[in-house]
Amino acid sequence: MASDNTLADKELIVKLRSGSTKAFSEIYSRFSEPIYLHLRKKIDCREDARDIVQEIFASLWQKRSMLPSDTCLSAYLFAAAKYQAINYIAHLRVSESVIQDLAKRLHAATAPTDYLARERNLSAVIETAVADLPDKMQVIFRMSRQDQLTHKEIAKDLNLSETTVKKQVANALKILKPKISTTISILITTIYNIF
Repeated sequence: MASDNTLADKELIVKLRSGSTKAFSEIYSRFSEPIYLHLRKKIDCREDARDIVQEIFASLWQKRSMLPSDTCLSAYLFAAAKYQAINYIAHLRVSESVIQDLAKRLHAATAPTDYLARERNLSAVIETAVADLPDKMQVIFRMSRQDQLTHKEIAKDLNLSETTVKKQVANALKILKPKISTTISILITTIYNIF
């Protein structure tokens, strides 16, 4: 005989497949936090773990009509979390590898004049983006990245909690990333074309 939880899963899937937002909300409230905690064991960044949870549930909603009615929700969602974590870690490793390779190429080669101009342009873009941050966030971000102080040291210097410092740095990165990513992509593409 099937357990009550399995029956509940089957009922939720039937309702979800028919587009019930109530069923989706129930599934989200039941599984989002356990999946987040599972991802946090594998991923250091809280924000990235939260983003992955959102992606998993967005995918569940998009693929709801294709779910077999006998799907075990916890197995399905935790498997999705596992594969998302693997992709995330693989992406980080590839990014680190590309950056290291790029650094080696730059170190080994004489930088052409146009590269130096692009580097100055990138520095200006970054500086402008940092200068546009709110004052408190800007100070914390500069202490973290330019002065290379730890969150604990910054918190002590500014008489703030470490959590506040971490949030300010994370928020600064979220604001800065889209502003400078295009410029970085252009610079990397140009450098790879040079070599």
